[in-house]
Amino acid sequence: MSEKAKAFVNFYAAIGALEQYVELDAKAKEIASKQDIAVRFNVKNGPDGVVLFKDGRVKVMPYEGTPVDINLYMSSPEKFNAVVDGTGMPFPKKGLFKTLAFMGKPTSPFSLLTDEMARLMRLTEFEGYEQKKLSTILAFNAMAAAIAEVGNHDEIARYSMERILDGEISIEIRDVCSVTLLKKDGKLTCIKKKSERPRAIMMFDSIDTAQGLISGELDSMSCVSAGTVITKGHMLMLENVNKILNIVPKYLA
Repeated sequence: MSEKAKAFVNFYAAIGALEQYVELDAKAKEIASKQDIAVRFNVKNGPDGVVLFKDGRVKVMPYEGTPVDINLYMSSPEKFNAVVDGTGMPFPKKGLFKTLAFMGKPTSPFSLLTDEMARLMRLTEFEGYEQKKLSTILAFNAMAAAIAEVGNHDEIARYSMERILDGEISIEIRDVCSVTLLKKDGKLTCIKKKSERPRAIMMFDSIDTAQGLISGELDSMSCVSAGTVITKGHMLMLENVNKILNIVPKYLA
C-alpha cells in the first residue's frame, strides 16, 4: 500500500465525507453551524488542502492560497496518516490555541464530528432504515472519492486509471445520491454531483444493494447478473473503474 495514496484518500475521501455528514445529520449540522474556521492540512509530498467550516456547511478542497485560521504541517504522508489514525500529532504552523480548541481533545468540535462519522460508516447493524441510509451515503461518497485518489496515486491502480477514456462516469444510488468521476488531463476527479453528460453509468438500485456491496456482503458480478447493479454506456471505462475499486478497500479499511 502506498502511504502517499493513503494520505490523499484520508484527506479527500475520509475527511471529505464530512461534507455530506453535516448536510444530512441534524446533530452534525448543529455542531458545524457553530464553527467559522478554515483548517489547512499541509502534507509534504502529499495532499495540501483546506477543510472550511462556514454557514453550517463543510467544504474540503485543495489549498489555493486563501487565508486560513489553522495551518497544520506534516513532514510526510506517513506522519499525516498517523494523525488520522490517532497515533500522531501535527505541527501547528499557525493557530496553536485554535488548534487545541477545535481539534485538540476528544470533545473538540472536529473530533466529535470525525469520530461519530467514522463510527457510522463502520456500522454493520443498524437501528433502522434512516441510520442505514446515512451510513451508506457517507460510505458511498468516501468510496467514490477514494476511487479517484487511488487511481491517481497508487502505482498499480494508475495502469487502470490511464486506460479510462476522457469524460464523465456517473456512479449513483437510484433516487438517493450521485457522484461524477471525471477523467481529464491524465487524472481522475470526484465531483459530488450528478453528471449531466456521462459516457458511462454504474447505478445501484437501492440503499440495500449499495450497503451490501460496500460492506462486501454482496458480490458485484452477481448483482449485475441479478439486475440490482445497472451498467450503461462505455463498458471499458466501467471495467477499469471496477479494477481501481477492487484496490480501494485496503485504503479505506
